[in-house]
Amino acid sequence: MTRTLGLSFRLAIAAAIALAAVSLMFLTSHGTEAGGANSLAISPADKEIGVGATASVALVSMPPTESLATWVIDVVYDPAVVSVDSCTPAASPPGSVFVSACEADDQEGGPDKETVVVVGAILFLDTKRGFDDETTLASIVFSAVGAIGECSALTINVVSHLGPDPESPETVPATTDGEICIVEEPGTERLWGDSDCSGAVNPIDSLKTLRSDAGLSVSQTGDCPEIASNVTVDGTPRLWNDIDCGGAVNPIDSLKTLRHDAGLSVSQSAGCPDVATTVTVSD
Repeated sequence: MTRTLGLSFRLAIAAAIALAAVSLMFLTSHGTEAGGANSLAISPADKEIGVGATASVALVSMPPTESLATWVIDVVYDPAVVSVDSCTPAASPPGSVFVSACEADDQEGGPDKETVVVVGAILFLDTKRGFDDETTLASIVFSAVGAIGECSALTINVVSHLGPDPESPETVPATTDGEICIVEEPGTERLWGDSDCSGAVNPIDSLKTLRSDAGLSVSQTGDCPEIASNVTVDGTPRLWNDIDCGGAVNPIDSLKTLRHDAGLSVSQSAGCPDVATTVTVSD
């Protein structure tokens, strides 16, 4: 595979490799082990996009037990169906030495394959570890260039995936690929947990969840789905504002909305969207 990368992207890769080497100097202990799932996934796995429109997917990491310190990941797509509008890498967390980049990349192998390359490296100075928690390594925005009914696989290829100790072998994450399909009416992009479709997830949404649970009236914006009504979210049947996808909208969902607003962790059922992430909703 021949890559034609820009200068800034080559520098980012070099910095990532250098950071992995420097991490050995800091690595006096591995700290507390975290029970990572060691996986990479396209989220949502099934994404719809309107004709001539744009839609975003995320490359999400569940780190291995030893944490994730450096990565080089390819996401392969069909350029006859979609093109890359933009790619935003993970932001630098506080208290870390960090570098990341992502960029569309021409590669040999025919006109039906192009690649987004996602690279990065991180070391938290207090723990001497990389990422321990679920992390979005990149958000990729695609534009539809094909016809209605055409789909492109979004295939993850792992080039490099390392913990914080450069002397240890690379980890081999499980991967969940995605697919993006062009449809005539892809639904409406909304924020998961934005109960009234106001454009933000905040304590008002928590209050409205409680009002709905108590059988009281709830005001909403525009054609916002009724709380607890049946909708399709990124291709999966859900209840609107069932924050944790537990199968019911109740005070627990209200509490989790408040926890998110306070910057606290929120536990979700497997496959459930994270609070305040963008999802495609249809009736």
